[in-house]
Amino acid sequence: MTNEKIFSILRTDPKFIDLTNDELKTLISYCDLERFEKVTTIIKEGEFGNKFFFILEGEVGISKSISDEVIFFISTLKKGDFFGEMAIITDYPRSANAFAKTDTILLSMTRDTLIKFKNEHPLPFGKFAFIIAKTLADRLYKVEDRIKNIIKASVISAIT
Repeated sequence: MTNEKIFSILRTDPKFIDLTNDELKTLISYCDLERFEKVTTIIKEGEFGNKFFFILEGEVGISKSISDEVIFFISTLKKGDFFGEMAIITDYPRSANAFAKTDTILLSMTRDTLIKFKNEHPLPFGKFAFIIAKTLADRLYKVEDRIKNIIKASVISAIT
């Protein structure tokens, strides 16, 4: 996949609307292209990671290990979604598993590359950091809603 193709995919994504064409091209230049075949593990929960991923093509499943025998499926991410950002922002281990549900093409960036991007291009980095922050806030809202529903179900179950 060429940088022009990657640019055209990202340019049509509303998340990147605030980045100018030059800023978007610069961001792409700091990334690597990675391919994963269907059912390949991309991220393993508990491992330390230094890379995050943006989905260009395909689908990625996100799951959480409850025990050695039980895995809870959380969601399917598609073209335009990204994952793994928490590990490059913090020093915490991966909080979930990610696997290719289909043959998948991803754009990736390491922590060191992100820091280099921040130091060399602070304005587009700020715009990109806002995209990550907004996505994290959206995910937190959904998790809080799930927790509320679990608590509500537990209370109703305890009453009856």
